[in-house]
Amino acid sequence: MTDTTNLRQKLADKLWHTLFGGGDSALMAPWRRTDSKRNHQQVRAAELKAIEDMLADLDALHAGRKTFDRNGDLVDNTEDDFRPSGKFSSFLEQAEQDPLAELRVPTVGESLKKVRLEAEIRMLRQSLNVRRIGLRADQLVETIELESMSERPVDADWLTRWKEAAARAVATDFQDMWARVLVDEVRQPGSHNLRTLAWLNTVSKADMTTLRFMLRLDLGGFISLEAAGYFNKDIHGPMFTQMEAMGFLQPDPGKTRIKSVEEKNFRAVLRCQNKALYIEGEDEGSEMPMLARTFTALGREVSVLFAPGMADTAYLFAVDWMTSEGAKGLFSEKMSL
Repeated sequence: MTDTTNLRQKLADKLWHTLFGGGDSALMAPWRRTDSKRNHQQVRAAELKAIEDMLADLDALHAGRKTFDRNGDLVDNTEDDFRPSGKFSSFLEQAEQDPLAELRVPTVGESLKKVRLEAEIRMLRQSLNVRRIGLRADQLVETIELESMSERPVDADWLTRWKEAAARAVATDFQDMWARVLVDEVRQPGSHNLRTLAWLNTVSKADMTTLRFMLRLDLGGFISLEAAGYFNKDIHGPMFTQMEAMGFLQPDPGKTRIKSVEEKNFRAVLRCQNKALYIEGEDEGSEMPMLARTFTALGREVSVLFAPGMADTAYLFAVDWMTSEGAKGLFSEKMSL
């Protein structure tokens, strides 16, 4: 029997060494947390809160709400930006003024200082993003099922590409995605190639929304088109087109061959997220054709990065057909997995 607890600890340690090395990362490494017998969730929650506070300070610094004092500490900016708005007398207004006199043109030194500060803010923000994703990855390790783990290190080029792309992820759902990619790669190097990283680096919120919706129809690498009355041309048509453009679906519908799990009669079970579709038939046969849209290799690889969600039961109820081989698809709410 696999010692899941021990494997998780080994994976957490390997992940931390991979991302932060053996030095002081300003975060508590898994082995230090274990030695001190501190609560995992409390420690990670406190570390995430500290990072969020630092990011908030960076936003305030960039917006001018905070500044550095003489000691180099970040403090609230109390400078009074009040400008008089009263009208001068007509005598004073007649005085000739240079229209460019009020322009504040910074010196080269001042410009360099500002550019340097902006660059440092950007670099620190990206570093904090990587740390935050590392913490999410560490928390993810505590929830996954593990049967094995490779001792092989993560490829250095892959890790560099991952850090560069993950550092720019701001939204929580994107950070969770990068965390899952890292955990998979640390557990088994080679799980996700550079093409997957390139896609994740360019994906938009709209792409993520469409992909999540379409995965509710995934029957194990394909979407059945044998769903009478379910698909709407105006709603699902653009989604299929978007999935093709992302390289997730094969360009044309085709026949998917479903294999039977029994020699006599036809029996098959297709899993769809948290539910399943049961297929049965009286005629003998090893496989059965179904009209479907098939996921590409990239589509299958990226789909596993999403945590299992809820299947679209309206779609499953609509997938009800009779083939020439005598097999029929059945779905029941009682078959929840």
